[in-house]
Amino acid sequence: MIEKEAAARLTMDQLHFIDRCKRFELKGAELYYHFARSFADNKPLSRLWSKTALEEESHAQQFAMAARMQGVGMSGVNTDLTKAMVSLQKLEEKVDQLMASTLSEVEALTLAIKLEEQMAVLHMSTIVIFADSELEKLFQAMMDHDREHVEALREYLKSLPQP
Repeated sequence: MIEKEAAARLTMDQLHFIDRCKRFELKGAELYYHFARSFADNKPLSRLWSKTALEEESHAQQFAMAARMQGVGMSGVNTDLTKAMVSLQKLEEKVDQLMASTLSEVEALTLAIKLEEQMAVLHMSTIVIFADSELEKLFQAMMDHDREHVEALREYLKSLPQP
């Protein structure tokens, strides 16, 4: 095991960004739970929204784990922090707007897919530069199993009659 003092670490600004990403993932989960309740009459769609919300919570847990590790085993963040923080703010505002809107199933799925595509660049395996290859493999393995949720949203959207 790498000694903490000698290990690569993230700066405080980078750790703050990691925490902000975690909070955004939780906000995404909140949106998907909102959709699950909004479309409760459609059991398959409601279950898909709930499953997607759980996956967002899993992403948030990955960010929380990185924060608890205080960036040990990570040597940097592969993004411009200022631009990324502005992007996160815009995405948060978009989620707030979506939660305040009444959407059709097609609209909710279409907007969620767009949101997921924008969020994909903010996942742990994408934004963190790992100094510890085993840690990188761990985060990559966690991400690999839940990449299908965007595809599941797309497939469900294809199954619906389009307006």
